[in-house]
Amino acid sequence: MVRALSSRSRATASSIALAAVLSQNDDNTFLANAFVSRSSPLVLSTPSTSSISPLFTAHTNANKNACKTKLWSTINAAAVSSNGAASPSLQLVEHFLSQYEKSLEEGQQWANEFGFAENEEQTAEGSFYSIFRAIRKMDSNGPDSGNGSEKLLGLNGTPFYIPATLLADAEGGAANQFSNFFHFTHFATALEEDFLDAQRGSTDNRKGWQVSAVSQPTGSSFDDARMTLSQVKTALESGTVIFNNIGAHIPRLAGPTLASTDALSLPGALNMYVTAQGMRTSAPPHTDRQDVLVVQMEGAKRWRVFTPPADGDVKPNADPFARGKGDDSLPLHKLLEGRDGKLGTELVLDVVTREGDVLFIPAGFPHTTDTVEETGDAGYDTSIHLTFNIDTHVWDLDHLAVRNAALRRSGVTDVLSPPSFSASNAEMNRYTGKVNQLSTNLRSQMMDALPLEFLDVTLNDSPGFVDPIVKNLERLCSLVNEESGSSSAVSSDSLSETLERIHSYGLSVLDIHRDMYLAAVEEGRLRKAEAAMTAHVKEPSSSNKVMMTPERMQRLSLFRVRPFFEQIDELKKELEQWCFSGSVMSESSSPDSSGKSRESQLDPNWQFTAPLKNGDEVEADLGGAFFAAKISQVVGNTYNVVFFDGDRIDGLERDQIK
Repeated sequence: MVRALSSRSRATASSIALAAVLSQNDDNTFLANAFVSRSSPLVLSTPSTSSISPLFTAHTNANKNACKTKLWSTINAAAVSSNGAASPSLQLVEHFLSQYEKSLEEGQQWANEFGFAENEEQTAEGSFYSIFRAIRKMDSNGPDSGNGSEKLLGLNGTPFYIPATLLADAEGGAANQFSNFFHFTHFATALEEDFLDAQRGSTDNRKGWQVSAVSQPTGSSFDDARMTLSQVKTALESGTVIFNNIGAHIPRLAGPTLASTDALSLPGALNMYVTAQGMRTSAPPHTDRQDVLVVQMEGAKRWRVFTPPADGDVKPNADPFARGKGDDSLPLHKLLEGRDGKLGTELVLDVVTREGDVLFIPAGFPHTTDTVEETGDAGYDTSIHLTFNIDTHVWDLDHLAVRNAALRRSGVTDVLSPPSFSASNAEMNRYTGKVNQLSTNLRSQMMDALPLEFLDVTLNDSPGFVDPIVKNLERLCSLVNEESGSSSAVSSDSLSETLERIHSYGLSVLDIHRDMYLAAVEEGRLRKAEAAMTAHVKEPSSSNKVMMTPERMQRLSLFRVRPFFEQIDELKKELEQWCFSGSVMSESSSPDSSGKSRESQLDPNWQFTAPLKNGDEVEADLGGAFFAAKISQVVGNTYNVVFFDGDRIDGLERDQIK
């Protein structure tokens, strides 16, 4: 069944369907992605033929001649091929392809409803929806996974790679719907049509991943402030150019992002990475907070994926979902030391993605990339890939977040909280500190996401769905107390209440994301309609540069996206206030030495007035929206911050940090 639409979203979908008549175009295809996780290693360089299915073997043999140009390794081939291909992972690939094929009809229904398809034609948008429905069905945290013992998401997940031809076989075509969807020419057009922003990533595989701005305004006019293609090409000479949340900004990419969001019933996001051919390190080793599905759009990229580091007891204050970012480092040579090394990691996947290929990397799995070819005949100048984010941890949809919120609501100190955490510090990083000193299995379970269908269920009407989650949370809380020697008790009623509040919060965030992507899709169709109406008056020799009228300027993504993030910021603030209010109410009847209640002394604007010091976990303003960050330096009355993804901003005022 296609997910039911809110009344507001349904009206928007109808207007998009009508606008689709104005924008019929063969280029209206989609880019897709999926998400998976780890268990057994899948290394395609030396597969064990005895454990590979006929379908997989046929594709691998066919591709040997189709892809003679290979990315070469900077390390000895034996170091990346000794693991071979394990049958459980290959079984997961086959199961995924089966689920994908079964979901194609549902994806087509979704594409028809939103005006992406005419008649019964297969579209990329529908295929993107289908690939994420396959992930949803394989989620082993849910009751309908049917996926045996293999987990897809999180620290115990299973990474996998699927070549484009296998997806095409499932679709019954010569090429899958993701091929030829987005190339450098589409990107160049997007730069002309809009006001986009980007960062350039560092390339030292011995240090943490740092990012810096691609461009700075060259003057006071609008055109002087816009990032240009020339500036992007200059940045590509020294690193990967990163476009975060690009699905909300480029209309062509909004459809696939909406498809992933609807198919998973989860607030999703899409990033785009552009890398020049010949980059020895295009992304230093790092981990992400999201489970990600990568779809290669153009060119090629080599990926090496490792099991999560096992050095939590050595480095407890490192966020397992942000290793190798900012001041933390995951040197490649340390990762390659194997299970007996300091990090205790193991190389589980070493593949090259080419156009139409998909790759899934679970949250917390270190990975690094390069675009170095072993021959000079690479056949491309630029590598472009899309990364779809499964943002369970970002939106508090995991066990650790529910437990922490319930404890705070009850006024109970969380023994797992980092040392810098206090009751008034709403922006602590709960993935650092003593939680990383729990036993490996318990830590992974605490950080596991709630079932992907969580936001699709009406909790009050589904005790059979909610009760097992509450019982599992009670079990995990008890195990934490046993290992930590704590007596931080939280009742089942408190856990149920917190689940309901996070469910309400998550649904609101989901609807905002859907409306944001629907607005981008509608903008894209409006632009096509405008171009069609003016095509007959355009001189053949005229420039392709888009004229920015005042009306069109107001529709730029720079202005279109910000209100949605402002709504999300308000929701986050409301959730934090809810957590804090329970604690305040329990203490409000207890007067201090002056006879005043503690509640009456709380500054209502405390988030923007409380003193800050180096190392404090905060949220900082980044282009009108607040994101998790850490205070790196206090300079007079201003603050320098490092965001969770390694980005840095200096000189923020106090009212830009909460």
